[in-house]
Amino acid sequence: MSLFRFVPAAVLLLTACASPGTSFEEVMHRNAPIQPTRPDPLTYGTRPENPVRVGWGDKGVMAYFKLLRGPQGQPVAWRLMGDCCEFTEVDGQGKSQGRLSIFEVTYEGLDTPVVLYVDAFTGGNVYAPWGFLLEGQGDAPPPSGTEPEIIDL
Repeated sequence: MSLFRFVPAAVLLLTACASPGTSFEEVMHRNAPIQPTRPDPLTYGTRPENPVRVGWGDKGVMAYFKLLRGPQGQPVAWRLMGDCCEFTEVDGQGKSQGRLSIFEVTYEGLDTPVVLYVDAFTGGNVYAPWGFLLEGQGDAPPPSGTEPEIIDL
């Protein structure tokens, strides 16, 4: 009979000790939002193992390059060089296959074009590779002639 009294107490003790020290209520009441982990900025987009994951196929690629800018807000020019690096990913919906596209990207003032690896099949948070900006993020100045209209109130 005493064994049956000991088992519930032991289970309660073990579950209390297994807690990492943060309760559900503490997590729900955090002031800081949970931020996605940024990829390595030195290799992001410039290595096949760390591609820009735009998703949405050709439409996603076009949208990404329309937002990509040089460090002073210069528009970029890009050229598809080919494909590489076929892959198969397993997610909650099954297997998906894809490949990376290789682009040569340049802007006015850049001495040597940059090679970027882009995954048009897998979506994710997108960032600007090292030495680039994304329009609407950071301190990129607007392209010349597109300054916002000033409205007097």
